[in-house]
Amino acid sequence: MDCGKVGVLISSLRKEKNMTQRAVANKMNISDKTISKWERGLGCPDVSLLGDLSKILGVNIERILLGDLEQKDTDGGNMKKIKFYVCKSCTNVITGISEAEIYNQP
Repeated sequence: MDCGKVGVLISSLRKEKNMTQRAVANKMNISDKTISKWERGLGCPDVSLLGDLSKILGVNIERILLGDLEQKDTDGGNMKKIKFYVCKSCTNVITGISEAEIYNQP
């Protein structure tokens, strides 16, 4: 976990919601100095606080831990181009990433 990235994210989400550090801290029953410390990248939120923080900021815990909101493209390489072919006689499934021609043996 990169505390610097996490802090920048917390700061930007807090500001989007027009909340002060004190307002977030009050909702979490912690000090506003703690929020300031996180936002400056001098520390990261304790695991026990992540649930409350995610609810307040409106983002899931994983996004907070990663320090960004951008969804990663989990499909790699040619996975988006994969094609499935089913054999008519044995019903086996084969895959390919390009056009294929099915050869039927006589």
